[in-house]
Amino acid sequence: MTVAEQLEYECVACGHRETVADALVSTCRRCGGEMRNVEPIHE
Repeated sequence: MTVAEQLEYECVACGHRETVADALVSTCRRCGGEMRNVEPIHE
């Protein structure tokens, strides 16, 4: 079993930040707004 990389997400509506290992997080627990990955996407 591999360890998932933890990613930091920030809510676009209220700015709430959350560090999660689950990439499926898409809604803010605080306000229900959209969560975006804080880390830039590397290609």
